Amino acid sequence: MAEVFRHEEEILEVRADWLDRLKRAAAESPLHRARLCLHLSTDDTVQEMLIAICRNLLFQPHRHLRKTESFHIIEGDLYVLIFDDRGEVIRAIHMGPPGSGRVFCYRLNASRYHAILPRSPFVVFHETTAGPFRTNEAQFAPWAPADEDALRDFLEGKLTAELRKTGL
Repeated sequence: MAEVFRHEEEILEVRADWLDRLKRAAAESPLHRARLCLHLSTDDTVQEMLIAICRNLLFQPHRHLRKTESFHIIEGDLYVLIFDDRGEVIRAIHMGPPGSGRVFCYRLNASRYHAILPRSPFVVFHETTAGPFRTNEAQFAPWAPADEDALRDFLEGKLTAELRKTGL
């Protein structure tokens, strides 16, 4: 099954059936994610996607030197961890859909290291970032482990410490 869905339509309408399709594709994907590109080309200056991820998906903390990004949660919940250059958490943003009582939309306007930590079986969100899309543009944090098990322990430990520090 495809992990990236594209279209060539001048006017694109997305209905709820896409959420199930993306979650199904993410569950079947070895990458544990799937996306519907709302933009037409990787060269577009605005890249918009609906993305479904599974709970076990991890991204190594990274930053974008010349890009911003925003997330709008549609379904599920996750933490976005924002780090300083030494690897200390400066913000842990608990996100969920509108009505959940959690932050449902965030935008990162600075070149900060960040990572996401899904908390529900699936998370579906709308992401917007600057284009064009180029692979290997992200700068990975030198202080974060690359090994998946070590990375999970690292992120969980950082989140737990931040929640204790902030009293949540």
